[in-house]
Amino acid sequence: MLYSAQRVRSKTRAAIKRREDAIELEEMESGELNLIPYLDMVTNLMLFLLASVSAGLILVQIDTTLPDKQTAPTPATTAPSTSPDDQPLKLVVSVTRDRAILWSITGLEGTLTTPKQVFQRTGRDGEACDGAYMCESNACDDQTQKCKASQNDDPAPVFDYRAINDALFEIASRRYAGKQRKAETYQAILMADGSIPYSTIVGVMGAMRCKLPAFGKEVAPCALPTEDPALKQAKDPISPGGKLFDTARAPYDPARMALFHDILFSSGFE
Repeated sequence: MLYSAQRVRSKTRAAIKRREDAIELEEMESGELNLIPYLDMVTNLMLFLLASVSAGLILVQIDTTLPDKQTAPTPATTAPSTSPDDQPLKLVVSVTRDRAILWSITGLEGTLTTPKQVFQRTGRDGEACDGAYMCESNACDDQTQKCKASQNDDPAPVFDYRAINDALFEIASRRYAGKQRKAETYQAILMADGSIPYSTIVGVMGAMRCKLPAFGKEVAPCALPTEDPALKQAKDPISPGGKLFDTARAPYDPARMALFHDILFSSGFE
């Protein structure tokens, strides 16, 4: 039997309708819903909502200019009601390849433009030394107590560490000797150029921490300030052995107590 195209399309639609009815009946009986149409609607709604929100935004460009890096710190002024002895001096030891500079951010002990003191390089072959740390070659002749050439180490910048130490000792003595020195005043900044070797950094740190002995003498012990509750409650403000002391009770003695042992590091200014 031959069917016309119209009857074939009609039977096809009827078959598809019966199949859809059967699927819908199965879903209703099984309790499952066809969520695909709902997801399509939600997707379309989200697209319309996003389009409407973005259309309401006004995008603008704000012209701004970043500040240039500060070339030098501005000296801070001392508050009239604050004693200079009660506030940190913010001392700085700046170290370059050819010199070391002692100054203070507060301006109380010199500034970067007019420093407290400038120290030139020392420690060349033939100059006096009592240890390898005082020689650019890192070699000191024990017999003659003079720097000698060395094939093992590259020359490193060396400065008059005792002169640096004497300058810091003078500041600590003038400002704090015989008083109860506050803990925050022990802080100082070591500002070293990026090319300065570690051996030079160590030498400068040693000059900042405690009073150095006289040339050729042994190093004396140096007491450090502490906030240890046990020592604060002890009868003696200085610990047995003299390594620690209570800053709130012990009169400051720069000859046997720390100078500026709390050292902060800075890479310097560009």
